[in-house]
Amino acid sequence: MMARLEEICAINMGQSPDSSTYNEDGNGLPFFQGNADFGEIYPAVRMWCSEPTKIAREKDILISVRAPIGALNIANCECCIGRGLAALTVNEDICAQEYLWHALSGKADELNSKGTGSTFKAINKKTLSETEIPLPPIDEQRKI
Repeated sequence: MMARLEEICAINMGQSPDSSTYNEDGNGLPFFQGNADFGEIYPAVRMWCSEPTKIAREKDILISVRAPIGALNIANCECCIGRGLAALTVNEDICAQEYLWHALSGKADELNSKGTGSTFKAINKKTLSETEIPLPPIDEQRKI
């Protein structure tokens, strides 16, 4: 069975807060703008935001929606997300978070092919929402 992302998680598209609220002093929430902030699994804090506009929750999957599209990290704290990212809050009753991570890690090429824009390729919420992954029963997902 295939499932669309919008059926298995809440999708929170990032938005850039006013640049006057950015700081390097630890004031506010950690602020991740895109793939440049990504580590192997968790993002590295370089900037904070005192007036966040879009907030990702701890354990949300962060996905890059601007070039390069499809890079993944996991929020290891509540954080502000800029327009280069979206946060996916998984409905763990129907999809195991680790399973979704692995399913999405194979989707970068597909997502990139759907990107639009001349300077930076990007995908919008509709494209992300309609992205399909195979969705076996939850017990099988956990084994995978």
